[in-house]
Amino acid sequence: DSDTRETHRSMAVQETDPRSTPSSALEFDVIVIGAGMSGLYQLYRLRELGLRVRVLEAGTGVGGTWYWNRYPGCRFDSESYSYGFSFSQEVLDEWDWSEHFAGQPEGERDCNIVADKFDLKRDIQFSSRVVFAHFDEENHSWTIGVEEGESFEPA
Repeated sequence: DSDTRETHRSMAVQETDPRSTPSSALEFDVIVIGAGMSGLYQLYRLRELGLRVRVLEAGTGVGGTWYWNRYPGCRFDSESYSYGFSFSQEVLDEWDWSEHFAGQPEGERDCNIVADKFDLKRDIQFSSRVVFAHFDEENHSWTIGVEEGESFEPA
């Protein structure tokens, strides 16, 4: 309803990193939804551009598909090398896939190694399931809300 949307719009963005004061307000240039392989890549690239980025992730860890899907036999449907993080030659040189079509644990492990190597987790807000995204036509911007009631608006 409109009252709920207005309440969400008026809420401040809160930092959830335990290393900082929980009540410190932050502003972001970009909100990325999901900390899977694409979300990690986006965070890395947007940071390179000097943008203030927050990734909202429903889970408690990175990896997307490789975090969520843990059924027996879960593995890549393409050759493992095609899932490599090609934005970093260093990562490509260091990583040696154990199988031609790697399994879920290796995909998830790769995501964590990359997230740790580039300190990506400091800009990821875990346990934050997105429940709404409203586009403001007049300002050409989005307001994003998470299950916990927090909302994110353009800076």
